[in-house]
Amino acid sequence: MLDFTRDDHSVQPTRRSPQAKELLSKKSYFLHQQGDQFFKESRFKKAKESYQKSLDYYKAEGDSKGTGLTLTRMGRAKEILGEYSGARRDYEESLALFQNLNDLPGIARSKAHLGNIGWATGDYQEASKLLQDALNFYHAAQDVVGQAWVQDLMGNLRLAMREAEAAELHYRTAHSLVESLGKNLQSEAWNFFHLATVDFFREKWEGAKEGFSESLQCFVRLKDELGQAAALIHLGEISSTQKKLSESEDYLRRGVELVLKSECRPILADALTGVAQLLKAKDDERKAVSLLMVTLSHPTCRQQTKDRMVALSMALQSSFTSTEAHAGFEWAKSVSLEEMAAGWVHSLSSKPKGKK
Repeated sequence: MLDFTRDDHSVQPTRRSPQAKELLSKKSYFLHQQGDQFFKESRFKKAKESYQKSLDYYKAEGDSKGTGLTLTRMGRAKEILGEYSGARRDYEESLALFQNLNDLPGIARSKAHLGNIGWATGDYQEASKLLQDALNFYHAAQDVVGQAWVQDLMGNLRLAMREAEAAELHYRTAHSLVESLGKNLQSEAWNFFHLATVDFFREKWEGAKEGFSESLQCFVRLKDELGQAAALIHLGEISSTQKKLSESEDYLRRGVELVLKSECRPILADALTGVAQLLKAKDDERKAVSLLMVTLSHPTCRQQTKDRMVALSMALQSSFTSTEAHAGFEWAKSVSLEEMAAGWVHSLSSKPKGKK
């Protein structure tokens, strides 16, 4: 973890021989690359550890740009793990460094990440401002890929704000920008996924199901486990809504197993809300409300997820007395998302064959 008891910006590099500087540079670069590899493999805690070590070396050699880039990567790893406060501090520190360097893409990147934290935590007004700033800086830097990325983030934000038409426009703009550079599988995957989320919001279940299925195939080819998990969770929710409960259970089980490997708590929270909907459809309301209590009371649960679950949460809680509901919330504070998710998966494997 970063040591926030001191002013890291005030640390001055000590004078070293050229050989010592070269050794530091190699170590910092190697550890950053190691973090990127762990990140690619969805081993986010290991990625965070490597980025922290890389950061220490970059600071020791006085490399401001390397420090800024590593801070954004470490912040992203923390964000995926649900450590929003720590991620925000990393992004703010990187922003200050890039502003001192007048590095336009760096400024844009840090602002975009900060905007995404605002989206996750429900500070939508601040998120909108930060993302617009990021888009402007990427435009000034003539960074088309960066502009496309921010357009996708703006789409996520508008959908959270229940502005489906605006969200769809952002997603289509993002895809057009990337296509102008040539088609690639990752762009196709996220285009399918994002347009499916718009259909999902509009309750166009068949269109959403087709889009998520297409994105899932792309994510499998890309070996993107979090992308696969996100698509599977949405497919599970759709199947549950359509009363295809066995199909829903299979999608959600596969999604939960993938997320448990990565320890990505925000997506795990999404998965558990999907499981709660499935349990509600199976008339197992006591287990459903227990899952929702654990999930919605967890600090890593994104605001958009909470907003989507309001109606279901209220419907489930109405089946219990206020005393039972209060006791349930107190209990929920002592149970981890991982325990609930692993327990649900175990309950499926322990069922007698033919009873799933």
